[in-house]
Amino acid sequence: MRTGPREERRHIILAAMSPHRVGRFAGVLLVWMVACTAAPVSQHASPSASPSSPAVSQAAVPASSASPSPPATPGKPASPTPKPAASASTPGPASARTVSAIQPKNAPTGITGQSNGQVDQSLLVYIDPKCMAYRPDAASLARLFTIARAEGVSLAANECYRPITLQAIARTNNCAAGNCACAGPPGHSMHGWGEAVDLRDDNGSVNTFTSPTYKWLTQSAARFGWNHPGWAVPGGSPCPEPWHWEWVGDGGIMGASPVRADVVSLVSTRSGRGYRIVTGLEAVAPHGDAGAGMGANAGLSRLIVAGVADPSGDGYWLAAADGTVDALDGAPSLGSIPSSGAVGSGPTIAAMAATPSGKGYWLVSTDGKVFAFGDAPSLTPPAGTTGYFMGAAASSSGKGLWLAASNGTVVGLGDAKGCGPATTTPTDPIVAIASTPGGNGCWLSSANGQVTAFGDAAALGSIPSAPAEPVVSMSSTRSGNGYWLVTAGGAVYAFGDAGYFGNG
Repeated sequence: MRTGPREERRHIILAAMSPHRVGRFAGVLLVWMVACTAAPVSQHASPSASPSSPAVSQAAVPASSASPSPPATPGKPASPTPKPAASASTPGPASARTVSAIQPKNAPTGITGQSNGQVDQSLLVYIDPKCMAYRPDAASLARLFTIARAEGVSLAANECYRPITLQAIARTNNCAAGNCACAGPPGHSMHGWGEAVDLRDDNGSVNTFTSPTYKWLTQSAARFGWNHPGWAVPGGSPCPEPWHWEWVGDGGIMGASPVRADVVSLVSTRSGRGYRIVTGLEAVAPHGDAGAGMGANAGLSRLIVAGVADPSGDGYWLAAADGTVDALDGAPSLGSIPSSGAVGSGPTIAAMAATPSGKGYWLVSTDGKVFAFGDAPSLTPPAGTTGYFMGAAASSSGKGLWLAASNGTVVGLGDAKGCGPATTTPTDPIVAIASTPGGNGCWLSSANGQVTAFGDAAALGSIPSAPAEPVVSMSSTRSGNGYWLVTAGGAVYAFGDAGYFGNG
């Protein structure tokens, strides 16, 4: 179990430009004038930027400039136009993609220092029982599976990493069937890098180009950096494959603009003057007063899926898909779900919520099972509870819990009452929930950042237009007059009295 952060070095490369010999003074003066007149533009940057863009403002949005809206009536959508404070604290467009990595001729880059089909196992991580993937692409593939299931698409993997022995078998079998062109010589498969996936669904319909699942992939996979190569489409080769997709999130061999989709959570600090942005590989990027961060956990056996702050201190917990919990920065170690052995044989955790005392927490699985630790009481959803659960939030007493399903349904357990349901669309499911300090209201956020307030939760705003990558996490301020949304790409959107301290 990890109990402390590791320092992560950051290197800044500064480029200098020499002035022209002729007209040096005039040129410098002109540059100074242009900089002065252009500076205010960054304060009104587009809110749909990718997360690597520079912060619009390094300072928090003053709470005094973000007076809260009146309490929302149950089911009242938050204002679709953020208040001035919120719009000033959204990320800017400086890193807008200029060359799309999603191209028919693009392909994975491979792994420096490794041999195809003989990749060091420490560079791979399990996503599900049939999928061991290269660590840098694993989190984005897991997010693709999650959003697919939230939208009612039963997407999963048939195979990801393929060792060279299995490549040889595939080659032999295809050649025996007269289809040598359908399997290259061993050592040439993109599966041999763990940067390709063969997909399936519950209906087996990924085997056709006319299936609903294939159509969904063509519309959604690019947001997560997954590309359908030109040879795999009809007419592209003798062996088109609707099920085969490849990761080019790092830009691929074309060196195109990266597509980042590895963020899973935003964990705010106790003061509200900072937050940590957490990836599926347990890398933590600190902002504001969040202290030191840490790099990816090279020993991680299952991906991180959720994180919550310790309300009693400056620490926090991170939960993996198998229910393993890491306590960091002084948060107490309260336990994990016992290992069930084989990957995928136990519950798949999707959400986590802490009790107000900081002495307990719940883990919630995608099928609505609740696991209690510390002083968190045992809570059981009513018989017949169904849904794909994406988020959880505790009541103010610590004796209740809301479970948010992708279809907008909210299940209240214990003394958690009066939240939801939210209206959703087939392509914009609910992905996150946050509760008010008084425990009499909540917010629900959709994948596109549309926020609905219930009970005494104030309507503080939504993301004006769909972000490049879907929202994955939501966290409210201690006052209950603000909240943050973070996308899979690390873009942070702050509303109400929530301060913006940068993207992840």
